[in-house]
Amino acid sequence: MIPRIAPYHSGPYRLGAILQDPGPLHGSGCNAQKTGEIGVLNGDPTATLCRQALEANGISLSAYLPMNAIPWHDAPASRPARLLKEGAAPNRRLILEAGVDLVLLLGRQAWTSARYLDLPDRIEIRRLPHPGRLGLINCRENGKIVGAREAQKRLIAGFALR
Repeated sequence: MIPRIAPYHSGPYRLGAILQDPGPLHGSGCNAQKTGEIGVLNGDPTATLCRQALEANGISLSAYLPMNAIPWHDAPASRPARLLKEGAAPNRRLILEAGVDLVLLLGRQAWTSARYLDLPDRIEIRRLPHPGRLGLINCRENGKIVGAREAQKRLIAGFALR
């Protein structure tokens, strides 16, 4: 099952962001399984930090297109390239139909999914830390951990429209 995009992310879109996946249908992961939708107001800490990044950069919620590298619930624990490739097709379609010119890849799974998106050169792609606690703690540059606070600063700055 693919969760719906929350209605407050209604467009017109200025940027899109790809996270890992919406989590299991039943479990204690992100709040997408409780709400049945992806968005920044579901109370999940990852979503909350994305909302803060939007607000810090003066971007309305309606201008943000949330997506997942694996867009359906209950993806297997291992995430082979096949799943990322299958997930890239609906994301590519959404990005192109929405006219998004900036795509944020939030975390390693999203970074890996970029090779399957096959987006036109006019679309800017930025690789940013995953906004979850572990993503921030484990954020590395040149093989060295940068620290959660610095990773959070980089994430928020990476949302800026230029």
